Amino acid sequence: MPAIAKPAPAVTALEPARPTRRSGQSAGSAPRGRLDSGALLGQIAGLEAETQRRANAGIRSKRVSPNDTQSLEGFYIAAWVRKVEQIGEMNFPEIARKLNLNTGPVLDVAIRADGTLKEVRIVRSSGNAELDQAAQRIVRLGAPYAPFSSELRQRYDVLLISRPWRFEPGGRVRSR
Repeated sequence: MPAIAKPAPAVTALEPARPTRRSGQSAGSAPRGRLDSGALLGQIAGLEAETQRRANAGIRSKRVSPNDTQSLEGFYIAAWVRKVEQIGEMNFPEIARKLNLNTGPVLDVAIRADGTLKEVRIVRSSGNAELDQAAQRIVRLGAPYAPFSSELRQRYDVLLISRPWRFEPGGRVRSR
C-alpha cells in the first residue's frame, strides 16, 4: 500500500499588525490624528525614573531638606549654599540684570561623598533657558565641593539638594 503523505503541521508566527492605509494617506506616512502628548511625557518620565533608580541602586543617598539646620547633612548643605551664592555673585549672569525676574529655576544637585558633582538638573525652569544654564554653570564652577566628614561619609554616598534659585537685581544670588 502506498504511503499517504500527511499535511505538515501549521506554523503560526506572531507578526506585528500592519497599519492599514486610510483614504488620502500615502504608504509611508503616519496615520493622521493626534498623539497623546501627556501620555508620552508620562512614559518618558517613568522611563527616566526607572533609569535613575537602576543607576542609583546600592547608593546610599539622602535628599536634604532646605530647612534642616540641625543635622550633619544640614550643616554640609548650609556651607554648600554659602559657597554657591558667593560664586554666583562673582559670576552673576548679565541676562539676570536685563530680565529682573522674580523667580529663577529650581535645580536638583547631587553631590558625592568626595565632593564631586554627580548631577545638576533643572527641575523647574525660570522660563529663560539662558538663566537656567547660568544657574547650572554656577553650581559646576563651585565643584568640587568639600568632601563629606567621616561621620557623614559613613551614612551616605550622595546628598541630594533641591533648591530654588533667585537672581536679585542688585547682583545677589540666592539659592534658598
